[in-house]
Amino acid sequence: MPSTSLEINQGDLSAIDSLIEAALEEMRRDDDRTPALLALQGMGTPQGLARILDLSRSPEPMRRRLAAVVLGQIHAPGQRGDGRAFPEPACDALLHLLEDGDPSVMVEAIFALGHLGNRRCDPALAARHHHEDPHVRYAIAFALCGSTTAAAVETLLALMEDPYDQVRDWATTGIGQCVELDGPDIRAALLRRIGDEDVFTRAEAMHGLARRRDARGLSPLITALGHEHLMPHLFVDAALAYLGLAEEADIPEGELLARLRALLEGEAP
Repeated sequence: MPSTSLEINQGDLSAIDSLIEAALEEMRRDDDRTPALLALQGMGTPQGLARILDLSRSPEPMRRRLAAVVLGQIHAPGQRGDGRAFPEPACDALLHLLEDGDPSVMVEAIFALGHLGNRRCDPALAARHHHEDPHVRYAIAFALCGSTTAAAVETLLALMEDPYDQVRDWATTGIGQCVELDGPDIRAALLRRIGDEDVFTRAEAMHGLARRRDARGLSPLITALGHEHLMPHLFVDAALAYLGLAEEADIPEGELLARLRALLEGEAP
């Protein structure tokens, strides 16, 4: 006999609840392998959304953290993982979790908003960029990466001066990769970071200047690319951008250096 609609729904809810418990166990193990979490994120049905919204109101911080992680990337069954189901209800729930008293829940909610990419959240994220916890500021830099709203740009420029490396790195990435963001203030901020003590931040700053074809980044880039202890492979993308080559181009670093020196000297690359 065919199952009734009620039986199907109860079966769905049972499967979702089982995945929730399995995903919680994955979080407790802090395991990179998260099949239950990935399956749960693919439960973007009305029943699945309702269960995750309930989870976001749990008295247990770990369950609220899991709800945030799921809401940031929830998609319909069979849909690609970069699709999103119920983006507005998910956004509303995550904005509520920004007020959570547990910092770990707040951080997961901020990262989730970054995955969700709903720009109406930018002002709420920007308002927290002075938070004392560097993990919160790092999450905000990640979440605003790719945004060109006024609130996001102002915040990312501020976070490019943060004392913590990961914050500066992601903020510099967010500004550097958006070539539509340009002007004296943007370029000055990138120029300040080309001498950053963090190699990843330096590389992102040089890549940002290269995307804008700002010649002031050429000499520092040549220096960085020529020193093995500076992890020169991190600077290859910037070199390719200056030379107008595709990022997939496979050119030895020695040849890149020669072409960059010719470009610096005003010769044809």
